[in-house]
Amino acid sequence: MPKILCIGGTGTVGRLVVEGLVARGVSVRCMTRSVDPGEANDGRIEFRAGDLENPASLDPVFDGVDRLHLLTPLHPREAELGKAALEAAQRAGVERIVLHSVHRADHAPQVPHFQSKMEILEAIQRSGIPWTSIEPNTYFQNDLWLRDTITLHGVYPQPLGSIGANRVDVRDIADATVNALLDDGHAGSRVPLVGPHGLTGEHCARIWAAALDRTVEYVGDDLDAWEESALTMMPEWMVADLRVMFEHFAAVGLRGTEEDFASMSHVLGHAPRTFHDFVMETVVAWDTTETMGTAAGRR
Repeated sequence: MPKILCIGGTGTVGRLVVEGLVARGVSVRCMTRSVDPGEANDGRIEFRAGDLENPASLDPVFDGVDRLHLLTPLHPREAELGKAALEAAQRAGVERIVLHSVHRADHAPQVPHFQSKMEILEAIQRSGIPWTSIEPNTYFQNDLWLRDTITLHGVYPQPLGSIGANRVDVRDIADATVNALLDDGHAGSRVPLVGPHGLTGEHCARIWAAALDRTVEYVGDDLDAWEESALTMMPEWMVADLRVMFEHFAAVGLRGTEEDFASMSHVLGHAPRTFHDFVMETVVAWDTTETMGTAAGRR
């Protein structure tokens, strides 16, 4: 079995990729900025300290690694960070790279995050290392950050627009990524990951409303209001970048095509999960959490 390094392995998608690799009996190393000595190796996952912003820290992390899952963070120098990881992979003799990119990134070069992903992919293509690019649509799980806004205030603020996007479950992204890392036949492929239904902001609000049995109003088309709220939670550069992305969604959407479904099917290996099912599962989980919290408060 190959030794696989996961960069970004503790985040929303990366954590599930690591779990999927471990489930298939693979030796996994996860890079983090700092490592608790007690967690450096739990018998299944090895943790090593490294930082893409400090390229000198990367060689020990890549030592002995055969394959790389590269998930770069949203960052003002994201392309530079991805290229630093690629250079370390080249020095280490990595034999396969699976890049986490964005669906139809090359159709929106004005979006900084999308353009960064394309610059990283182009550098990987030039390197000669066999590669696969996993290119997901926007995540279902982004809505988990909106729990209080949806459940307490009856507002759905995610700026998805009226054209919509074929949003995708991060579990499907992880499944496809694990398959691309371990199975042959995917080299040189750009693999779109899309959900089965195009979802507008209004669609998402209605699905949440039905699941919660309450009114949920979509307000995401007011990008000025979204920006004002986002600035209380995120740095200015990130809000500016995301606003460009949401303006793109409003103008042209991020819809999947029949070609996308055909391209992804042999890598994903099963039907994509639906947003409806995700919402229903989430509402049950939230209800369980609230029940447990109430019970704990009574003790």
